[in-house]
Formats: sequence, C-alpha cells, structure tokens
Amino acid sequence: MHYDTTNLRRQDRALTEPEACRILQEGEYGILSLQAPEGGGYGVPMNYAWDGADFLYLHCAGEGFKLRCLQAQPKAGFVVIRSHSTLPEKFSTAYESVMLQGTCGIVTDEAEKRKALQLLIQQLTPGETARGDAYIDRALAATTVLRFRINSFCGKAHRNHTGSPA
Repeated sequence: MHYDTTNLRRQDRALTEPEACRILQEGEYGILSLQAPEGGGYGVPMNYAWDGADFLYLHCAGEGFKLRCLQAQPKAGFVVIRSHSTLPEKFSTAYESVMLQGTCGIVTDEAEKRKALQLLIQQLTPGETARGDAYIDRALAATTVLRFRINSFCGKAHRNHTGSPA
C-alpha cells in the first residue's frame, strides 16, 4: 500500500498519511467505482471494513451487475468521504476524503471470508461479537465477500476557516 498525493492538483489540501488512515479506519461507507463490461463507469455505495493494512473488505449478494463488472475488469477505485458540510458564504464545501486505487475480487478462502465478515461486524456493530459470529455461521455460505487490494491511496480535505472539516 503506497500513499501518494502527487496527482492532487491542490497540494495545499493534501492530508498526511496518518490523517488519511484515521479517516479510512473511522469511515462507515464509501463508493466502489468499477468499469462496466459494455463501457462506462459504475459506482455503488458500500459498507466496508479496513484490515489496517492492505485490504478493504466489502460484502454483497452472490450475483449482480457489480460482480459482472469485476469479472470483466478487476481494477477499481474506492472513495470515503467524511465530515461533509456546505460553506454557503464561500460557495464551497468542507470535507475530508480518502481516494483509493486497487483491484477487487471475490474472497474464496473460507477462513479469510469469516475474518472479513468479523471485521465488518466489528465496524458496523461494535460489541456484538457473539451475536455477530452466530450470524456469520448462518449467512457465510450465502454471502459474497469482496477483497479490495489497496495499491495506492491519498487523502484530501477542504476545511473551514477554523481548520476543522465542518
């Protein structure tokens, strides 16, 4: 995983790597961006869990357009936005965001799939480990887990006059 802000036009808005990692850790959802098989783009909001290293995990049904996109082209983008608010007096928006580039595919190893679902449950319902494990036992076979391998990422923010995002 490589932190790289060189392609940001507004370098004054670049976040440090620790700031971007904090947003990634604390985020609730993001937009998965894929290439449609027949051309064009496809973006879908999804819950995610970050493993703290190189992977995001997402879950979905076992069929659908998203999976057809991934079969045709595994390269993907993912964007997490936090602390969004409008700044009407400036005709602008305050935000913090992290943009990731990588590849995405289906997790086939059952142990990794279970670990990913545990991460998702911890992210979405902290403190529900026992109930979450029981749910995983029931839903494991019917749930598709995606692994987004982070090749590179960067963070960007536009803060209001106080220095905070909103």
